Amino acid sequence: MRIPFCPLPLKKAKIVSRRFVGPAETLVKLSNLKIQIEQAKVPLTAVEYMSISLFSATFMSVLTSILLIFLFATRMDILKSVSLGVLIGIVIFVGVFLYLKNYPKLIVKKRVADIERGLLHALKHLLVQIKSGVPLYDAIISIAKGNYGAVSKEFENMIEQVDTGTSMEAALEEISIKNPSQIFRRSIWQISNGMKGGSDIGSVLREIISNISQEQVVAIRRYGSQLNPLTLVYMMIAVIIPALGTTFLFVFSSFSSLSVSEFTFYGILASLAVLQFVYLGIIKSRRPNI
Repeated sequence: MRIPFCPLPLKKAKIVSRRFVGPAETLVKLSNLKIQIEQAKVPLTAVEYMSISLFSATFMSVLTSILLIFLFATRMDILKSVSLGVLIGIVIFVGVFLYLKNYPKLIVKKRVADIERGLLHALKHLLVQIKSGVPLYDAIISIAKGNYGAVSKEFENMIEQVDTGTSMEAALEEISIKNPSQIFRRSIWQISNGMKGGSDIGSVLREIISNISQEQVVAIRRYGSQLNPLTLVYMMIAVIIPALGTTFLFVFSSFSSLSVSEFTFYGILASLAVLQFVYLGIIKSRRPNI
């Protein structure tokens, strides 16, 4: 695994970052990083990850400050260049640290999206196998070997546990406990409870598939209803306001001493470009995992 902004390989970073263990332990106690680390399957403890985050943020901050101090020293006096370099370095430290602190959460979010994207198809596959008379163990093996993304990996881990002597029910409960997807956990719990109660697994799967399908329909409708106001705001900010604002600048500059430079239009263009990325990010973040 590669941690963003970390200048060293993971093994060396663990050694170098030991000096930050004290503050890291305090920060871990104030957050739910342990759960996020487990769900993201990061090969580090929470304290180790937090120590590496502090080390990486400090390294990026010091490096940026030194480079900026030398750069600013050629254009202003040394006191101002040092003050400005240190100030920007502090901002870099805070930004990098907050990003790394929330990075496991981003991994968990992507993992949940991957799981929920392939879960319904995997359950339908499982239902077809069960109704065809295939034993549950063999049906799960076919899903583990199938192309269902993170769902196949979860069932592959379950098969490994069963092969080592764990019961099917216990293995199902084990993969559900550590899984970050609420829909996946609920589905696996229903299958496990059905097995314990002696219920027909085919009927249980059919009910699970029906519930997930209904939830996806509701999520699609909710997503469609959210697009209408977002599109309206986008048209106002990205189309109407820039067009009217540019016209106003031309008219106002002709009646006053205000000069509209070429830099102004480049600034407007850059702002619109940033707005486009922000808008696309909002749309993507709210899209249901289907």
